Amino acid sequence: MSESPRNFKPSSYVVIDEKQCNGCVLCMKACPTKAIRVKDGRLASIEGVCIDCGECARTCTKGAIKEIALKKDDLTPSPNLVISPSTVIYSQFGEDCLPNDILLGLKRMGFAYVHDQSYTSEMVNFALELYIKENRKKPNAPFPLISPACPVVVRLISYRFPSLLKHIPPLATPREIVARESRKRLSEKNGCSPEEIGILHITPCAALADFAKESASQGKYPGIDKAVGINSIHEILKKNIQEIDVDTVLHHSSGIGIGWGMSGGEIAGLKRNCLAVSGLHEVIRYLEKIEMGLLHEVDYIECRVCPEGCLGGPFTVADKHQAKYLLQKLVRMFGVEKRIKYNYVKKLYNNGWFLTERDRTVSIDVPSPLSIPDRIERLNKVQETLRLLPGKECGVCGSPDCQTLAEDVVDGKATLDDCIFFHNQRKKMGAQRG
Repeated sequence: MSESPRNFKPSSYVVIDEKQCNGCVLCMKACPTKAIRVKDGRLASIEGVCIDCGECARTCTKGAIKEIALKKDDLTPSPNLVISPSTVIYSQFGEDCLPNDILLGLKRMGFAYVHDQSYTSEMVNFALELYIKENRKKPNAPFPLISPACPVVVRLISYRFPSLLKHIPPLATPREIVARESRKRLSEKNGCSPEEIGILHITPCAALADFAKESASQGKYPGIDKAVGINSIHEILKKNIQEIDVDTVLHHSSGIGIGWGMSGGEIAGLKRNCLAVSGLHEVIRYLEKIEMGLLHEVDYIECRVCPEGCLGGPFTVADKHQAKYLLQKLVRMFGVEKRIKYNYVKKLYNNGWFLTERDRTVSIDVPSPLSIPDRIERLNKVQETLRLLPGKECGVCGSPDCQTLAEDVVDGKATLDDCIFFHNQRKKMGAQRG
């Protein structure tokens, strides 16, 4: 049972249109953290811990819930700004547009330093292989390891499966390494401090936009990262791609690095026993299996909350299935052998270069003023209240299920009469007495 979320600030990337919301409970039932309520059958609202999974927006049949990108003024180029696009961007401009064309298009927009994240992804792939091999020799090492690449999965684990946090390897994601190394290189080139260098991520989803803020607050150089959706930059970038007339090479990876944007792309470069799982409900199902102690023979599980991986992110433009076809074609075109310097990457690994600065050892903190005795008393009250409810799990009350309604009643956010079954039963008993 969850603690009552008090003073929690909902996600700034999800907005509910009051004019289009008809008060159905589809989004509320879909939310994996039970963060949504529908009061009086009229309007959905986010009142709990939102992990930016976007499942509410995918479920809403009225289009009332949307994930909003950052403002376009984040696209303003500057000499001290690095632009680092997700590899998903390589699937958004059609078959005649190659990765190098897209990177050159970004450079033509005025960004002096454009970083190819796909090459870094190949380096991370090899580092993962080394980490798995190293830890398989340890008798009590937690397996399977779970990919840290999807921030929503990490938040989901923190909130619902905190015992699995130890399964997430302490290695940096490609975007973290891009930010770290780009700051170092550009600050040396421009003769300034790393703190003056900003990183602009072009992202397929709100969670990765939120990641920019989180990593900035936890990392060595706070408060400078930004993110913008692919959909916000697509048209202006498309125009610049069409006007390219130079042959500079900015893209250096094989197909392994390019494929990271789709489900199965991350593990494609791992010569280990791996699985790829995409879609929120499938991810939850596999996390439950791992929590039960299953799948220990599997080395690594790539989990992505969006269907088809990041290609299904809400800030993408192309149809996710067409985008997958295009990425698969690019993978074949550029080959399935990594183009990295293996000895060099191994040396970096041994020196700790791939370790993350982020703390993944603690779960999401849901602030509560309750002391331990008060928490026990609250738990007992919730259980007493739950026994009065029918267990229909219908959501008509405006809470996701009977357990959550019981918690809401104890916390003073709802009443037992919000349950139509309880209300009718009490009304029937009153009539019989009369």
